[in-house]
Amino acid sequence: MNTSTPLTPRTGKNWKTKREIALHLKCSVRNVTSLMQRGVIPYCKCGHFVRFDLDECDRAMQQFRVGSMFDQS
Repeated sequence: MNTSTPLTPRTGKNWKTKREIALHLKCSVRNVTSLMQRGVIPYCKCGHFVRFDLDECDRAMQQFRVGSMFDQS
């Protein structure tokens, strides 16, 4: 068996766990759960496993970005 090959789905998506998303967003796992429940970030659920597509989560969070007067439009 080749142990150097990562065991990831062959979908081309960058799937992350709830803990990995929390680290990426620099927030708590509880906050990620809240974002899920409010429908802010998309996720996939299979049984008790929850996975997030990193790119989709980043796009979802961009929708809530608040601009500043220093932003160039």
